Amino acid sequence: MGGGAQTPGFTGIGKYFITSKKFLTADGGFPRVVWLTTSIKNQLGDVLKKRCEELGDPDLFDKIADETVATDAEQLVAFLTEKGHPALTMESMF
Repeated sequence: MGGGAQTPGFTGIGKYFITSKKFLTADGGFPRVVWLTTSIKNQLGDVLKKRCEELGDPDLFDKIADETVATDAEQLVAFLTEKGHPALTMESMF
């Protein structure tokens, strides 16, 4: 993703790390995730849904956009707003 360079707003990880309780802990954890590819959502769906339940927000998985609903920032914000994604109420990372 970044070729070794840090890129604000992007985090390169192994795909299963996203299900860890330690994922992005300093920045709000898994509820900070707003977009995933359909492929990753399909591959990790059951595990991600379980993680959402553990976090007390079983609907969080359905609040995460993918390329079928958002391909630019404007569409993403509209989707997140419609779904009530918790990242919209979190403190800015920048």
